[in-house]
This record gives sequence, C-alpha cells and structure tokens, in this order.
Amino acid sequence: MRPLLGQIFLAILGISFLTGSSAFAETAPVVAVNREIGLSITGSFQDALSSTTTSLSGTEYMGGGRTRPYEDIWSSKSQRIGWTPGFRADSSVMFNAFGISNLYASAQFGLQDGQRNNKYRLVSPNRGSSPYTFRFGGNDNAKATSTRGEIGKGFLLLSQSLLLTPFAQGGYLSTGYDSFGDFGNFFVGAGLKADYALTSRLVLRGRFGWAEVLKSHTGFDYGQTSSTHSLWQGGLGADYRMTRHLHLTAGGDYSYTHRAQADGSNASPSSSGGFYSFGSPTRFRSYSSSLSNDLTLHAGLAYQF
Repeated sequence: MRPLLGQIFLAILGISFLTGSSAFAETAPVVAVNREIGLSITGSFQDALSSTTTSLSGTEYMGGGRTRPYEDIWSSKSQRIGWTPGFRADSSVMFNAFGISNLYASAQFGLQDGQRNNKYRLVSPNRGSSPYTFRFGGNDNAKATSTRGEIGKGFLLLSQSLLLTPFAQGGYLSTGYDSFGDFGNFFVGAGLKADYALTSRLVLRGRFGWAEVLKSHTGFDYGQTSSTHSLWQGGLGADYRMTRHLHLTAGGDYSYTHRAQADGSNASPSSSGGFYSFGSPTRFRSYSSSLSNDLTLHAGLAYQF
C-alpha cells in the first residue's frame, strides 16, 4: 500500500510540473490552497459498537425414540472507544489542461497507532439453568490506516472568493490490533469540496463525501462475508498563509458507517453442539449489526507550490 501511495504523490507532483508556469500564475487564494503538500499531526476518536445474535435450532433426541424441538440463542455486544495519536500526509494539485480550467487531483494517507478501551459481553440462556454471562474489558492496541485519492473539477464563484469542487474518490481503509492489516476494505464514492476566502490569507474549507465500502471476507463467524455498506464523511478546516509558500492548516473530519447482515445455513449433526436432528436439519442463524463514529482532529504545515 505504501509504494502505491508514493506513486500517487509522484504522479500529482509530475502533473504540477508538466502543466508549466502558465498554469500556476498568480491565482486566487481558494485555488492556491489546492496546490499544496502538507504534513499534520492527528488525534482520532472512535466510538464503535457491534452486536451479534446467533441461534441454533433443530430436533433433539430424548431417548426411547422420542424427540423434541430445541433452540439455543446467544448474543454478544462489544464497544471500542477512545483516542489514538497519528499523522497525515496530504498532496493536492489544481491545474489547467486541454482547455479546461481548475482540474483537481489529490492523495491522502493517514496512520493511527495507540490504544482504545474495548468492552465485551456475551449472554447465553444455557437451557435448564440461569443465563450464562461473560464480560471482559481493558485497553487494546488500535492501529489504522486510511489511503484516499480524489479527482474533480473546480468552479470559481463570487468574484473568485468561492471555489466549489465536485469530485470522485476511492481508497482503502485498514484496522488492526497487533498489526495494521488485520482487516481492510476498499471504497469508492463521490463528494463536494468548498473553499471560501475570508481574507487574502485565510481560507475556510469544507468537505462532504459519500462512499460505498465494498464487501470483504472477515475471516470470522463461520466464514461470513461482510455486507456492502455506506461511509458518510464531513469535514471543516482552515488554511492560513503565513508566507508565500508556507501555510498553517487545521481542522476536523467526521465519518459514520453502519452495517447489518443476516446469515443462515444448515448445520451438520457433528457441528450442532452434540444434538442430532431427526426429520429436519439443524438450522444455524446469525444476525449482526455494527456502527462506528470517528472524529479526527489535525494540525500541521503545508507547502504551496
């Protein structure tokens, strides 16, 4: 993933040099902030909730040729919450080419590495006795990366004080505990950026995006495959020009995801917890739901080229 990110950055830089000096003449501040390479420190807060309800049903052998229906149900809930530090690298370019003005391309890579509190609770009815409950919690390693690329076209409005840029986006998100690549998903989508020059030095920035997170194998839960789900994004920030080329950047980005899925299959007698089915096969069902709220604050420096 890192070599691919490097290629994206080099491609954006190459575009900036190939467009020539005419493409980078004295420009409006809202265009200038889209011609930067930046590095920021970040603090990321996540509140992720997930729950799973699983049932196993069929017919149970009672002896003497007698059977009876049975169903076992158990459920689990988990919450992962807390802050992690990290960094973010950004590169963007806006140029004129082929008679089209303010073409836009960008790449971003972010990394988080720290600990978050993880709480887990399992409840099983345990037929014939009181329900069984199991809990544990504590701090776990929390690692994550985010790689994103965008392409679009900017439109100058309000005497070049406002720049609206619709864009298409794609990228890769990964999370892990002991390593960065435990779980990962590609995503594709679109969005809209808005840059407004409050003064000749200060530009306020906003971003709204939507993406479809593509299916991926989780590696757990009887080989279930995660469902395609939506990723909603929003961000606010500011870019302050301290010198001609050196800019101070800061802001916050929020994202929200929600996923729900149901799986069902016929379980073989050997996997039905010791119960043998007669007449109808044992049935396994599982329903899971998860949602995540993520907020990332960032502050850093950028070089305008």
